[in-house]
Amino acid sequence: MYEESFKLRVVREVLSGALTRTEAKQLYGIRGHSTILKWIRKFEGHKSYPLIMSPDKKLESKDLIKRIKELEYQLEDEKLRVEGLSKMIDIAERELKISIRKKSNTKQSNQ
Repeated sequence: MYEESFKLRVVREVLSGALTRTEAKQLYGIRGHSTILKWIRKFEGHKSYPLIMSPDKKLESKDLIKRIKELEYQLEDEKLRVEGLSKMIDIAERELKISIRKKSNTKQSNQ
């Protein structure tokens, strides 16, 4: 739906602190609660898409505050994701009557 170059531009703007994810979503009309977060994850793992800002570009205090807020939002998203996955495991264990989580006293097998 979106061009790779557009995704990369949005990711760079968000990671640089120029825009928050919410601002970018509104500015560019991006749908989906976690679309930009998914793009960030996608491009982080690729060396061909450098996301790191050059050292000569200094961030001002307001930019750093924006970046901190963005990271806090990302952290909250991840906390919610982990909580949701944990609930899914709880339901699966209860409904299917199987143990999914490894018990703390379980020994690893020697394969």
